[in-house]
Amino acid sequence: MSPYQCAHCKETLSFIEQARSPYCEKPICQRAKVQLYVAENKQRLTAQVIAELEKFIKHTPTRKLPSRLRKELKKTSPLIALLPANTNQLTELGQKRKLEFLRHVSMIYKDVKTHNPSANRVYSEQLEPPLPKNEAQLLGNACATCMGYCCRLGQTHAFVDYPTLKNLLASKPAEFSEKDLLDLYSDYFPKQSYQNSCVFQGNKGCTLPRDVRSITCNNFLCDEVKKYRHEVLQTDSELTFAVAVDKKTIVFTSVYSHENFIRVKEKKA
Repeated sequence: MSPYQCAHCKETLSFIEQARSPYCEKPICQRAKVQLYVAENKQRLTAQVIAELEKFIKHTPTRKLPSRLRKELKKTSPLIALLPANTNQLTELGQKRKLEFLRHVSMIYKDVKTHNPSANRVYSEQLEPPLPKNEAQLLGNACATCMGYCCRLGQTHAFVDYPTLKNLLASKPAEFSEKDLLDLYSDYFPKQSYQNSCVFQGNKGCTLPRDVRSITCNNFLCDEVKKYRHEVLQTDSELTFAVAVDKKTIVFTSVYSHENFIRVKEKKA
């Protein structure tokens, strides 16, 4: 009888199967394997985060910290926010990508004017109510830590769709033309944006003001930020030590409240 068993279902494994993995190939066992990896990785990262936080508190001169933030760090255990990290590189925003976005907007503008909502993909139809100011600032600080991981999906459409442009044009005078619209967006193109990401993702985040961004961008919270928001709502504390992680590596860290934001670890050039 084989001495080897699947770590989840306890089914007998051969020596070769055990050498390959302590889990058998059943889907339920493979899911258990992934769940264990995620849990262990989170535990390891949390320990690493706490170590980085302790080092930050110990070695950061008090004069470099806003007084209120310094006091909070001394008396309050901060929330820990584990976030994804944007690891793309900044590059010059080329004319080709700009034109692709402007063509996209031009097509949707014509659809709005001809009341043709089904000609292009709709990403989100309804704008969610704004969050309370302090909560919005905390979540914004979390997003600033990760440097826009979700923005990579914006490509050359920036999630601008029919409902977005319909809402935007409704706020403009009747004589606001297609050229006015294209000029409006063109004014916000950054000199540099992240490779393989949204054309408006610059080195300090989205270059579009919130009232010009897509409904999707204004609504969206990634799963990690949703979890962090839940923790914020469950506690009286808002002091946060946030880390952005790429696989097993901590890439960025920050410490903040709704009033102050300090980067602890920056992206290397």
